[in-house]
Amino acid sequence: ILMLEYTLRGVNMKTIGIIAEFNPFHSGHKYLIEKAKKITNANNAIIICSGNYVQRGTPAIFDKTLRAKAAILNGADVVFELPVIYSTASAETFARASVKFLDLLGCVDYLCFGIETDNIKALPTLAKILTNEPEDYKNMLSMYLKNGFSYPKARSKALSDYCSENNILNSLQVSQIIDQPNNILAIEYLKSLRVFNSKIKPLAIKRQGAGYNSNDLGRGFASASGIRNEIINNKPIENYIPDNCLNLYSDSEYLSTEDFSEILGYKLITEKKFDKYYGISKDLSNRINNYKSDFTGIADFIKDLQSKNYTYAGISRALLHIILDIKTEDVEEFIDDNYMKYGRLLAFNNRSSILSSIKENSSIEIVSKFSTYYNQAQGLTKKMLDIDLKADNLYRMIYMTKYNKSIPDEFKRQIYIL
Repeated sequence: ILMLEYTLRGVNMKTIGIIAEFNPFHSGHKYLIEKAKKITNANNAIIICSGNYVQRGTPAIFDKTLRAKAAILNGADVVFELPVIYSTASAETFARASVKFLDLLGCVDYLCFGIETDNIKALPTLAKILTNEPEDYKNMLSMYLKNGFSYPKARSKALSDYCSENNILNSLQVSQIIDQPNNILAIEYLKSLRVFNSKIKPLAIKRQGAGYNSNDLGRGFASASGIRNEIINNKPIENYIPDNCLNLYSDSEYLSTEDFSEILGYKLITEKKFDKYYGISKDLSNRINNYKSDFTGIADFIKDLQSKNYTYAGISRALLHIILDIKTEDVEEFIDDNYMKYGRLLAFNNRSSILSSIKENSSIEIVSKFSTYYNQAQGLTKKMLDIDLKADNLYRMIYMTKYNKSIPDEFKRQIYIL
């Protein structure tokens, strides 16, 4: 277990916050919740979880309520949904919105997250550099961007150069940290805590078993990526998930990115300008237009669009924003308006007192009855709800069409209570 140094000064912390996707929930997630509670002597775990779409730019393999239920059955005390405009955003915006969410709840003592690196002391150092952006670093970043590197690659190179020149870390140390997905998110969480001057303290726990994107299922905890591949290939997953999730998953059909291909194909042939969508530049919009006549499916189309300038995940998110009609101006409007107006409840443990504490201390409304809240909502709150509602209706429609099954819409969705 690795903790940031200043985390050790905390006393008897009672509530942890975890930002997650649980796509799907597995044994490694259970380990994180249990270890974080034990280390901090916490009574409660609050989860901010992506809804039906996740940060890699894909639909979640299982419905959001099922994933929230799995978390509650394995140590979480309350699960809130992260709005889709943030759950499908870049690592920085995803982290910024999630940390702000936890901050606004008013009762979180620790933000707990997994990391891949053993060099724990380097994380706050890198976070400080990326938050303050010294002039030399900005010049290096600008140079790499002008040379055609994607933003993540340009940032990694600029950070390596800056740290080497200032005898902070060598290039190998920086690249080993910044090239790992959980480390990147950890740094973004630390940046967000600094930006918001949050009282929440960070707790980093070393990831066990397979790496974030690894398909290796043979050692320790498997990754969510590996488990998704097993599910899609109809292979057994009981060795990688908590026992109480086996029936939960076996009774549920999955959705994949390709299930959304027809929707994207229709949008591609009916539109010509795509730079209004979040995460799409004019250059990428032109590239989409140049390749769209060869569109046969999302996965192959992403590969067609990939280049030195654009990462697979970045393109995947961009295409999902086209599908979900998420526009740049809308996201910027929400961010400027303090990120969050409400916290939509997905599940909770009735034996925990944390929900009462949240309702007492929260700076945002807690939504337990969606229909009532939706009908009373106005302005940007209603706009954010409508974006979520449209995205969820699409997920539901594609699921029902694929499996010829009817499932409740958002107005009839039940909160899971243990």
